[in-house]
Amino acid sequence: MIEFANKNTAAEVRSMWKICFEDTDEYMNLYFSRQYRDENTLIYWIDNKAVASLQMLPYSIRFYGEVIPFYYLAGLCTLPEYRGKGYMGQLIKESFAVMKERNIPLSILVPAEDWLFGYYKKYGFETTFEESSEDIGFKSFLDKHTGDSEEIYKAFDKEYQQRDFCVLKSKYDFETIVKEYILDSKPPKFNLRGMSCVIDPLFMLGLYAQKNTDKDFTIKVENQIYQISGGHVKHCQSNPNIEVNINMLTRLLLGFHTNELTVEYSSLFEEHQPVLNLMLE
Repeated sequence: MIEFANKNTAAEVRSMWKICFEDTDEYMNLYFSRQYRDENTLIYWIDNKAVASLQMLPYSIRFYGEVIPFYYLAGLCTLPEYRGKGYMGQLIKESFAVMKERNIPLSILVPAEDWLFGYYKKYGFETTFEESSEDIGFKSFLDKHTGDSEEIYKAFDKEYQQRDFCVLKSKYDFETIVKEYILDSKPPKFNLRGMSCVIDPLFMLGLYAQKNTDKDFTIKVENQIYQISGGHVKHCQSNPNIEVNINMLTRLLLGFHTNELTVEYSSLFEEHQPVLNLMLE
């Protein structure tokens, strides 16, 4: 059975987190006091025991020049003795249903281990963010900017958040990032390797169409066909020019290494460099 957390079950989530991730109490106190929300947390129950959970953290991303919301999946964990039974897969699918109901068109996550990229791919996630080899300079930024918190955040926004396809942080998020960064003794920070999954193809293709008014084609995604023409998108029954699954659609829309694809894709979807960093990793 899957339920949202509440004030009586939130402790179960924290307990699972501690068992699965072994984070310090200081980090967990920070995370659960600032980021955690019952209404964004799903728990899988077996015989009145919480055995798995995930959290959907609200963020936004600049997508073809528009700022849109997405849910960042975090804290995905299953108690060791309950793994391999499909409980997490059911939680992920339920999170997608929640996103559709709440009009959240996109989900993003950062797999904790390399093998998890293949696991999440089964549920529609596709790699769309690359890890950087160079430190993004967060320590030097903070050392340079002191004083008024509003001004520091404005400087952060200007320096780190102006690129298209960049995951954005609110002032509240930024304050949490700084607290965690200091708690962690100011380690080097890098752009992260992460994955995305399009939840609402019609909405996302609509934004793409608005910024690509010269494009005129039909695309089949799973069992739905969409026509892009004149800056608009709509459902249609025409024979599609291209057919993709949700993984490929996600890659195409975020422009992740599309120049490496065949011309039928690369001619329609320009390559971009999505940016993801400072996610309390």
